[in-house]
Amino acid sequence: MEDIAQRIVGTWRPVHSLRINAEGNREYPYGEDALGYIHYADVGIMAVRISRKSRSGARGLEQLRRDYLAYFGRYEIDAGRQGVRHFVEGRLFPGDPLAILERRYRFEGDLLWLTPVDGTHREILWRRLYVPARDG
Repeated sequence: MEDIAQRIVGTWRPVHSLRINAEGNREYPYGEDALGYIHYADVGIMAVRISRKSRSGARGLEQLRRDYLAYFGRYEIDAGRQGVRHFVEGRLFPGDPLAILERRYRFEGDLLWLTPVDGTHREILWRRLYVPARDG
């Protein structure tokens, strides 16, 4: 059995971030060309940033909330459930409640799918960008 904790470590770029609406259509909350990174360190910390590529100057807090996502914290793998939990310690908007965000993961080659388990129909597909060198 592969070591998921080691497989997830590294830096990933978004291929897409999408949600399926009530009519079954795909929507891209950050655009079809979203930019960003998610980084998982081997010491159990993570950080994520996703941004709409074409953004004009912020036209208010609500627009910024729709155009940019950022948070960081600890994470843990639950291989039995094929899940990863993000323990949010800080996020872009300080008034937002901190949370534990659970995602199902799936790997295929250099791709990582993360699907929230919160009942929404969302998916973020990531492509591996960087794997840190291992000692030994």
